[in-house]
Amino acid sequence: MDNLRIILNKVNQLDPIPVVIHKVLELADDPEASLPDLVEVVERDPAITANLLKTVNSAYMGLPVKVDSVHQAVSMLGLQQVVEMVMSQNLSGNLNRAQKGYGLEKGALWRQSLAVAMVARTLAGQQDLMSLPAIYTAALLKDIGKVVLHEFVADKLSSIQKVVTDQAMSFVEAEKEVLGMDHMMLGGIIAKQWNFSSHMVYMIENHHLPNTAARNDPATSTLYLADMIAMMVDTGIGVDRLAYHVYQGVFSDFFPDKQQIKGLMITYKAYRREVHEFLEAA
Repeated sequence: MDNLRIILNKVNQLDPIPVVIHKVLELADDPEASLPDLVEVVERDPAITANLLKTVNSAYMGLPVKVDSVHQAVSMLGLQQVVEMVMSQNLSGNLNRAQKGYGLEKGALWRQSLAVAMVARTLAGQQDLMSLPAIYTAALLKDIGKVVLHEFVADKLSSIQKVVTDQAMSFVEAEKEVLGMDHMMLGGIIAKQWNFSSHMVYMIENHHLPNTAARNDPATSTLYLADMIAMMVDTGIGVDRLAYHVYQGVFSDFFPDKQQIKGLMITYKAYRREVHEFLEAA
């Protein structure tokens, strides 16, 4: 119990989410919202506006003309891409840190989170799912619990790995067994504290599909599959690597042809390169 109290107290040490992020997500998911509505919200925050225009005008974007306003950026790039840029530029603070308990150097979790979010958005589009901005953002934040839990994982890593090996548990199940808390649960607590929507919270706290309900939720399954694709490619990144359950039924529902999985792995590699260029430009 004391350990849980210490873990939960650490949540309050995370950098807060800018208020404008919630309004941007709300507008992005509102079919009645207009582009001027989004422009108005973004322009209320000078720092977010400046960062957005800096990236839009970077060599990475390669636009033929200089963009001088948020309105011009939205007109040229579209709402979805601008929303993704705003999210990607303003959610990095916590995830960009080293997560030593998980064997992740500074920036590793954030780079992978960005690429996974791009895969999740691609998958969601292929499945004609709604709420693409919410799915993209949930994919960015799915491992936010690791930011707090990593130091506790570091202290008990050998015990967690022993449970994984001896009891055939996934890494996240072993976290719960040893620590009384896992990074999914903690991510859900953080997302709730940050006032994200109930479905965003659900996706984050269930992204490893711990139950049948989660496996039957297309948006949450999208996060799981994007994450698994990343782990299949980045097999040497992080101590948890592929220590998670593979749900063949979910894979089969999304990928009737196994060649689609290989294609998405290639897409993930391309997104990793894009992420490197994006961060260089930021």
